[in-house]
Amino acid sequence: MVLRALSDAEIESGLQKPGAGLPWYAHLYLRYYIGPHVAGKSDWEVETKRFYDTSAALLALAEKLDNGALQRRVLVPRLAGIEDSSRFWSAAMVLEHVMIVGMGMRDIILRLSQEKQPPGHVDTARVKPQGLLPVQTVLDNYKDFPDVVMGQIEKSVPSEKRDPQVRMVHPWFGPFTLRQWHWLLAEHNAIHLRQMQAIIAGL
Repeated sequence: MVLRALSDAEIESGLQKPGAGLPWYAHLYLRYYIGPHVAGKSDWEVETKRFYDTSAALLALAEKLDNGALQRRVLVPRLAGIEDSSRFWSAAMVLEHVMIVGMGMRDIILRLSQEKQPPGHVDTARVKPQGLLPVQTVLDNYKDFPDVVMGQIEKSVPSEKRDPQVRMVHPWFGPFTLRQWHWLLAEHNAIHLRQMQAIIAGL
């Protein structure tokens, strides 16, 4: 008996829909422990450095891959902080997603620093990568990403503007302050760095 490899469409059909979120116990852990006790007490300079470090690590891994490997999708095991629908991505899709989310978080942080409520709401289903851009375009865009995002935050958000009272709701964490969103910017990178490592291991 010859076993047939599943197609990409068949693998995707076995995953939850985008935006399904995390298991209920993960939501509780994020909202009632990580949000207030980790993100809420984060050190600004430490998280800025962590953002740059994880951005550089993601780029270093991606640059070791040829175009074929960059665009090859790999089903990775369940990872903390990643929806089921996000487990079947390529390395290029990870970079695309990190840029989409990073730009969005930058805009939220800048609005909160002005004590303004960001428009709309956060929807994890709307920030999934499409995987349609040429992989070298994604890679080139990503090289500018850290300075485009964190560079603007550092320029526009001085220390006296880092703790306004206005908040923006995250669907997993609940109402988040500017400082918590800044922590999440670095943490999001770290989560997808682990995903990138798992993708490369599975190539």
